[in-house]
Amino acid sequence: MHIEEPTTHEPEAPLSVEDSHSFSESQPLQKGQKDLSQENLDPCQCSQTALKMALIANGLGLWDWNLITNKTYYDPRWKRILGYEVEEIDHDHKSFEQLVHPQDLPRIHQVLHDYLEGCTPVFEVEFRMLTKSGEWKWILACGKVFQWDEFGKPMRMAGTHKDISQDKAIATQQYQLFEQLQKEIIQRQSIEDQVREKSQQLETTLEELKYTQKQLLQNQKMANLGQLVADMANEINNPVSFIYGNLHPASQYAEDLIRVIELYQHYYPTPTPVIALHLQRLNLGFVKTDFLKLLWSMRAGSERVKEIVFALRNFSTSDEGQMKKVDLHEGLDSVLRILQHRLKEQPDRPRIEVIKKFGELPLIECYPGDLNQVFMNILTNAIDALEERIKHDYSFTPTLFIHTEIISNHLSLVNSNELWVDKRLGKKHKVIIRISDNGKGILPHIQRQIFEPFFTTKPIGKGKGLGLSISQEIIVEKHQGKLKCNSQLGQGTELIIEMNTTARHYAVIRKHASF
Repeated sequence: MHIEEPTTHEPEAPLSVEDSHSFSESQPLQKGQKDLSQENLDPCQCSQTALKMALIANGLGLWDWNLITNKTYYDPRWKRILGYEVEEIDHDHKSFEQLVHPQDLPRIHQVLHDYLEGCTPVFEVEFRMLTKSGEWKWILACGKVFQWDEFGKPMRMAGTHKDISQDKAIATQQYQLFEQLQKEIIQRQSIEDQVREKSQQLETTLEELKYTQKQLLQNQKMANLGQLVADMANEINNPVSFIYGNLHPASQYAEDLIRVIELYQHYYPTPTPVIALHLQRLNLGFVKTDFLKLLWSMRAGSERVKEIVFALRNFSTSDEGQMKKVDLHEGLDSVLRILQHRLKEQPDRPRIEVIKKFGELPLIECYPGDLNQVFMNILTNAIDALEERIKHDYSFTPTLFIHTEIISNHLSLVNSNELWVDKRLGKKHKVIIRISDNGKGILPHIQRQIFEPFFTTKPIGKGKGLGLSISQEIIVEKHQGKLKCNSQLGQGTELIIEMNTTARHYAVIRKHASF
């Protein structure tokens, strides 16, 4: 790389600088020593004196390097920066390289090469040098070529050394503080992330606790209500049974008495005036006819009360944490009897027709009270949907469809990767219960949320959003079954319950689990 020569090629004198002790302002003039004040110096000497004082003031040491001979002049200040006396360092470049830290020497060569090749405008590099006390000092070297040969090849360069150990220590300390600050920031961010994650976990846990608390409260209310209904059903059943049991003989007695009166009228057609007057007031013909009708109406009413009491007792049966084999059709009929007041004709709507298509089902091992609650929740929602459509379309016939059947295990109506067969029992079967209505249907985005806890489309006070959520838990978790909803707008909604005919107990589930 060619480096341009200066405008003048006159050879410059070597930068032979006198000992820096000669320029200490604090030392008095000795005998025979010349006064270096500006009054006694020529302009050249004044410039040299100002240069030396500037070097001393800035803590700089001067060096002058002959690139041809490799001889280097180091002024006394340069040597004292490292703690050496004047005579302890030879004036050659090797003396410099011997004091440089071995790890920094390659960097110095690279910077020098880049400068001499013209890649950088000035030679400037930081490195460590060995002091007389054995410590390493950080030095900042700056220099420039000031003499070239006739071919433009650099011959001499000069520059300064400055002790930057203190600045380097401050910079190192600042860098360490910066690194420590970065670590603290990262740690704080990590802590904040952990706190945020813990907060989210706590929020999730709190929501779960709220749901569990409300669910437990709901279950407790249902349990208390079930027990209360069972107790009240027993209390009602006793007098109703007494009335129902005595209505038949009372009817027989009434018929016998009426028969006796008719015999008297036949054999004694002319009663006494007093009896004739009472018969006229009594209207005996009407009483005979209406009294028997009244007794038979009371008998029919007591039979209806007995049916309702039986349905309440069946619905609120206490499972005591044990499964039982029951007839699911009895549970469905019991729920329909309880809901009869909502199915019959109302002043503002027609009667809701119930179409039952019951298949031949075996006794199903289940928790009957819980299943009755599921039937109640699903049928209540279906009735609500029908009443909602009646408000906008009074012309259609509201109808509930209940269909039950038993199918083979491989014909599951609710898609699942699970196909569990108990080899001890041979081929398994599933029971399917469909409960559908011809209401207005459910929107797709709402259909995806109907099993979520506390989700409801009903106005405040009309629903808590727990019915289908609890129903799914009862079917899926307690009975290892499946509950699915199919709905189309304008055509209605269908809830499908799929259960095993035989309960899957916990030990068997664990045995067949894939974990």
